[in-house]
Amino acid sequence: METASRLFSYLGFIIYPCKSSIHVISIQLYLLLLLFSGNVYASPWMQSEGDSVGSTGISYSQADSFWKRDGKLMQYTDKHQEATYYLYGEYGYSYYYNLIASTGWNYRDDGIRTNNSIDDIKIGIRGRLNRFRNGRTWQVNAILPTRRGNLLGSRPDGGKAGIDAGIYYRIEPDPYLNPFTVHNKGIWGGGFGITLRSGGIGSELWAYGKWEKNVITPSWQAGFRLSALSSFAGAESGSVDIYGPNDSYHYHQINSEFLLKYQLNRTTTINTSYVMDLDGSNINRNSGVHIGISTNWKK
Repeated sequence: METASRLFSYLGFIIYPCKSSIHVISIQLYLLLLLFSGNVYASPWMQSEGDSVGSTGISYSQADSFWKRDGKLMQYTDKHQEATYYLYGEYGYSYYYNLIASTGWNYRDDGIRTNNSIDDIKIGIRGRLNRFRNGRTWQVNAILPTRRGNLLGSRPDGGKAGIDAGIYYRIEPDPYLNPFTVHNKGIWGGGFGITLRSGGIGSELWAYGKWEKNVITPSWQAGFRLSALSSFAGAESGSVDIYGPNDSYHYHQINSEFLLKYQLNRTTTINTSYVMDLDGSNINRNSGVHIGISTNWKK
């Protein structure tokens, strides 16, 4: 209950911009899913048949402490650092389905040891929740492990095969009523889903909420994203607090991200963000930055 109350204190403001009681109820149910919750890079938008999108970029994060399994912070002797170069692509296979693939290169340093490897490969498919409208989708990804274990990971989930499935939703403005309109008042959306990994370790429920708005000029867009995840596998064994993330215990995490995008032209966008963890247990307290570029090609 303590975790729930803290999460609602971070998220409670989200329900107020909604004007109808139906939307308030929807978002309250959505926030309840956050309590049990990632994969927050998916989109509620479908590519047209034959169109494609490609993204690449670099992210860097560091942690000088971790949340123990009782939620209390403990300092690391040496700073943990992680850098990732990623590649992501989408292809409009048809009006109803998009094909998706992603991977990257990952480097980790915990002050004592270092390792690097190709990141997990994800291959997936996205479809429409409504066959006639855009802005609300489902997505399923197969996770193909390539990491050499996860000894230095920020949470115990790497190097295992799995499946990731979720629903991605634009809430406001309603895309069913205004599918192509850009509103100066901001765009609200989110998603929720599940990740299942072999052996159970790293299996999670996750969710996120996101707000974006044009600022200064239509070429600039600022945003904020709040996400949460929670594992639902792993034994509760041992009588002493662990030192750092450990497969023997459940973990959860609440994470914030501040975003800024600049549209170079009709097809290319530069994306930057600052990420900071707000709360957790059995998990590193990370903060970091990201910069990337995405472009789309029309058939």
